Parts: sequence; structure tokens; C-alpha cells
Amino acid sequence: MYRSLLVPLDGSEHAVQALIIASQMLDDDTELFVLNIPEPPLANDTLGAGVGAAPLDYSTEKAKAQADEVIRESLQKAKLGDRQVHAIMRNGPPVAAILDEARERKVDAIVMGSRGLSDLKGLMIGSVSHKVSHLAPCSVITVHLPDTNH
Repeated sequence: MYRSLLVPLDGSEHAVQALIIASQMLDDDTELFVLNIPEPPLANDTLGAGVGAAPLDYSTEKAKAQADEVIRESLQKAKLGDRQVHAIMRNGPPVAAILDEARERKVDAIVMGSRGLSDLKGLMIGSVSHKVSHLAPCSVITVHLPDTNH
């Protein structure tokens, strides 16, 4: 069916659901790539936070640890068992990072959640999944969780 799938993970339930859906699309020969693009926290000081800077002590090691944790927790929640997964951390703007990874890996499809952790930001400047779906060099499968508040 698919030779390779890419699943961007941001720690949200939508991303975990996308990983679960992707796992149902796998056969024995399908390569599964999971990607996290760590988002640095805002600085603690007023000036740094005001300009959107990261804390001075935020390092590559902290970004890697953050990415590893998001990937580990997502894989655990998706219950993939002993499935071989290629975990990737990439820096940069999420849309560009996802598209670059898809191109470099020549994946057949990207499976991603429709609402991540930055819902408000997505409403204001356009969602990552929407942009990826229009610019991707492959199929994009967007997973939407129903709103259970109604």
C-alpha cells in the first residue's frame, strides 16, 4: 500500500490520533517516520518574552530532550508495540520542516492532526495542516478529532 509515511508529532491528542491512524495503514514493508519540531518556550524576562525570544539557557540539548519526550509519549499512547519507527527532530518553522522532511525522505504520504497545540495561532495565521496539505509533494491525510464539548 504505502512504502513510507511521515507523521508530525507535537504532543497533542490530534497528533497521537494521526499516529494511530497511520499505524493502521502500515504493512510489514512500510517505513514509518515520526517528526517533532521542538518549539522553544518563551523567555522568562519581560523583554525576551515581549519579542518572542527563547530563554537564554535553551540549548540544542534541551530541544533534543523535548523532542525525544514528545515522540516517546506519542509512541506510547499510540501503542505501536515493537514496530520499527524512525524518530526525527528538526528545527525551524513547522510547515517548512514537515515539507522538507517529506521531500528528503520521499514519503508517500503525510498523516497529521488537524489541530495541534497552537489552535489560536492557527486560527489567526492559518493552520500548519492546511498549509502542508496545499504544498506537500505527496498525499496528505488530515485526522480530525470530533469536538466532544457539544
